[in-house]
Amino acid sequence: MKSINETVKDDELYPKDEKIEEPQSPQYYSTLAEALSSTAPAGSTVKPIGFDNAEIFLRAGYRTVERDQDVTVVRGGETEFAAARKEALSSKLIVVPTHDYAAAATSRYRAESKAFARMKEGALPHAAVFDANELNENAASIFGELIALDMCAYDMTFASRMRGESVDVETPQRVAHLLSSATDKLRTREKDRRHVEEVLTEAGKTAAKIVEECPKLLHCSGAAQTYEAHRMLCRAENRQLGMRGETEAVICFAVCDFYIKNITDNSFRFPPDNARRIDSVCEYFGADIRCAAIYADPIYPPIKMRLYEYRRNEFRAEITKLLAGVKSRQAAAVQVFKRLYPDDGYGVRSLVDKTDLPLCLALAPDVFAGDSMLSFLKQTGKLEEYIV
Repeated sequence: MKSINETVKDDELYPKDEKIEEPQSPQYYSTLAEALSSTAPAGSTVKPIGFDNAEIFLRAGYRTVERDQDVTVVRGGETEFAAARKEALSSKLIVVPTHDYAAAATSRYRAESKAFARMKEGALPHAAVFDANELNENAASIFGELIALDMCAYDMTFASRMRGESVDVETPQRVAHLLSSATDKLRTREKDRRHVEEVLTEAGKTAAKIVEECPKLLHCSGAAQTYEAHRMLCRAENRQLGMRGETEAVICFAVCDFYIKNITDNSFRFPPDNARRIDSVCEYFGADIRCAAIYADPIYPPIKMRLYEYRRNEFRAEITKLLAGVKSRQAAAVQVFKRLYPDDGYGVRSLVDKTDLPLCLALAPDVFAGDSMLSFLKQTGKLEEYIV
């Protein structure tokens, strides 16, 4: 039985002889026409996913089919990416993201299974298309993805320190520079749609390259975990859910503050009550109890917890400095984030109900696996008080 913290490989679910030779690295293009002509000759068969019609392929000299295709072309976000990977086991894959840019060029992707989400490992796309014309109304969400990626970089460093591994210094620096640069370029020009589209498309492409080179960065933060809890809560209560990027950005602001509040607190009430937590996941999120029991984050043994406590204290100055940098970049980015909306962020206030956040924060480690600081805080028992 594989650990929940491990990704599931597609070739464990499907025969290996159905897979085609993977590319060494995805090629990046600005238009779908360029990607198609470079990936497959005219006359090849194409299966489109996420497209309203097939005219673009027919005009380019390709034939559209439902199966046995030479190329699978997917447009959209991670939901569409997950569907396309199952279709592309014996064909080449072209990804055209309209959002979820950071996930467009990596072998890792997020997929849902019985209400829960988990990370899976599949084939690399052959090509990724970053077209400013595909951005449309998704600007704020894509900028939110950059904010969320910065939070991931912090939690990745925190996890490396807790596990006693060498720290990737370069990747968090690249992510921090990417968010700061995008913020500076957009500030005071948030209403210039063409400028916004160009800046965010280029930033999204850079984010995709960073994640391609460091796949474990994708969705590894406490904010990503909390988003999944919030998604499950909204689904259980039939409530509307915003786009992932914009919603996770709002959650990032709250999670960062929560981290800062707890970074200097040495107290802990070990261990947490997993039986109660499983019951709460079922009660509030409508989860099946068997799935909830499988997905619950296991309790650390005391010897492991004492080691983690020691390392947290040993590297406190370093991680506090990193967290302060995240907070500073968020403070600069939040105004740009809000101005990207036609109503200047008025509707952002309703993306996440503040009364839902404590519960989602508390149960997040048990609905989406990750070695984040939030998962560590669960082990200290500090999240128990937020479960009503």
